Amino acid sequence: MIMEFLGKHRIFASGDLDEGAEFAGQVWERNRSVKVDDLRYGIRWNQLDIGKLGFSYIEHDCAVDLTAEGPLSDHFRLFLHEDGSIRHRVAGNMFHSHPGNAVIHAPGSDLHLDISPFKLLLLTVDDDLVKSSVEQRFRKLPEYSKWLNVLPDSGRVQTLRSMAKWMAGEVERPGSPVAEAGKSRLYAERLLVSLVVDCICEASPETSEPAQNVSHSQVHSAEEWIDAHLTDAVTIEEIAAASGVGVRSLQLSFKRIHGCSPHEFLARRRLEEARRKLLAASPGVTVTEVAMDLGFFELGRFSTRYRRHFGETPSATLAQGEGRALSH
Repeated sequence: MIMEFLGKHRIFASGDLDEGAEFAGQVWERNRSVKVDDLRYGIRWNQLDIGKLGFSYIEHDCAVDLTAEGPLSDHFRLFLHEDGSIRHRVAGNMFHSHPGNAVIHAPGSDLHLDISPFKLLLLTVDDDLVKSSVEQRFRKLPEYSKWLNVLPDSGRVQTLRSMAKWMAGEVERPGSPVAEAGKSRLYAERLLVSLVVDCICEASPETSEPAQNVSHSQVHSAEEWIDAHLTDAVTIEEIAAASGVGVRSLQLSFKRIHGCSPHEFLARRRLEEARRKLLAASPGVTVTEVAMDLGFFELGRFSTRYRRHFGETPSATLAQGEGRALSH
């Protein structure tokens, strides 16, 4: 059974092609649409904007030819199908989106879509945010529309798909840490944007020129900055800027020195800080409070990582701390 996302945020539903095209022109791209099959037209559109991210869940019931009226506007758009398919022609390149892949459009491209009936989660991200983040990692990068389309199948893309679907579901679940604006939602938003950027960088062509490695002292500076901001919703771009280096350079150097990315290094430091806080917790402090304060808003994954790292559950560590307090 296919899940409907963002059901509480329905902003449009219609069985009229002209109404659907006009609505899409207002919230997505101005377009010319022509119906090409005998199925009844129908479109349902749910949408929620969170900071620099937009989540849309769209159900489309028939085949339509759609041509955007002018270059795509100021967002990167990620297509994550639950069902059906779309044939894309972007800047002269042809490719398909379907449940087995992830497709992304860059702003400034010409667009034509051959739409079959589909259900999909559409993620939009502000173009200035994405471009500034991607371009910190490369000295030279070809024009996006010439190479950015189907993302390579990888662990990062799978994580991005899983995270996007998780967040689209959690924002409507009562009691979820990301259901309301706050620190946990900010952590989730920034993580999702970082995953989009990482996937774009992973897809970059061989002609791209990555930035160069940096010194041990600059990596150490980044480590100190990370330790000072463990409870903040930070991005790798902020870590790099504070260290005076480019993102790609910092990534390469962390991999060389620590054998992991800056994100992984930050996660390890946060796990260590979580253990310290649990052992020193005052009466009444919960595992959930400690985890949330450090950006671990998905508690099941936090517990799994914590147990793998320390060989015990967070609640066991908290009990140790409480036992020590009672013995003094």
